[in-house]
Amino acid sequence: MKINFKEIGKFFIVLLVFFAVTSPFVVLFGPFDNIKRTVVGAIFKSRHPQYITWLFTQEEIDKIMGGISTAPKQELFKFKTRTDSSLNLKNIESSRFKGFLLEIPDPKRLRIGTAENMEEKGDTTSGIAERNNAVAAINAGGFYDANGTGTGRSPYGFIIHEGKFVLGQEASGDEVNEFVGFNSDGNLIAGNYSKDELKKMDVREGISFGPPLVVNGQKMITNGDGGWGVGPRTAIGQRKDGTVLFLVIDGRQPGYSVGATLRDLQNIMYEEGAEIAANLDGGSSSTLYLNGKVVNKPADLLGERMIPTAFIVK
Repeated sequence: MKINFKEIGKFFIVLLVFFAVTSPFVVLFGPFDNIKRTVVGAIFKSRHPQYITWLFTQEEIDKIMGGISTAPKQELFKFKTRTDSSLNLKNIESSRFKGFLLEIPDPKRLRIGTAENMEEKGDTTSGIAERNNAVAAINAGGFYDANGTGTGRSPYGFIIHEGKFVLGQEASGDEVNEFVGFNSDGNLIAGNYSKDELKKMDVREGISFGPPLVVNGQKMITNGDGGWGVGPRTAIGQRKDGTVLFLVIDGRQPGYSVGATLRDLQNIMYEEGAEIAANLDGGSSSTLYLNGKVVNKPADLLGERMIPTAFIVK
């Protein structure tokens, strides 16, 4: 019997084309909920969410992604502020990801650093840190990037620095935004707060992002993985003694680190003793700067991504 390799080749080509065409539909509309949640979450939180919003309504996206239950109001706790200037860097590893955790004993060293002209162009995390003579920094708040230009401009929500609204000056007192920042006592604040509430709490530094991961010592994600898929992540937390935790997980780099879910971040923060913790902007933005260099491996092929804001350590 003569084997017709040409016909076999045609068969495999047709088979490959068939799988290439049908696989996205199987993933997005098939019965595999975990895969669907991961793919939809990753695309929805990427630079190009329109690829998913073309296919699903917001209600359908919310149902697929699951996510975090409504966070309770945060109970502020008291601690004796330490003037310990040490910074302790720890490696974080699992079978799926690698990253770093930086411990900052004195929370009053924390500030918000911004790009020089946030409405025109962002700056890198290291650039913001160096311009402010900071010893450490992580990327902070989110920003609009409608055209996917990657210039890191146009932050949204509130930005507070030295007690003044750098962004949100014109907002009404009852406007509510997701917020992560610090008050005058050094407490990390995380949750949905109005402009008036932030003023009453004497918040000195902060940006808009989220969601909260740990509140009042309790995990916020009890079902699913948080709904954002797997990728590079950045988070900030605080222990009851006031110690601030910077957490950055690398991702999108097979063979090194695929990435983390929001639930992964939550679990790390909880295990590290965080009483309060919140997610910050992730993806290509995720960067940890310490003592003059970037210690993690940002996902962008060009290196650090341009961003509008960073939490810095003076």
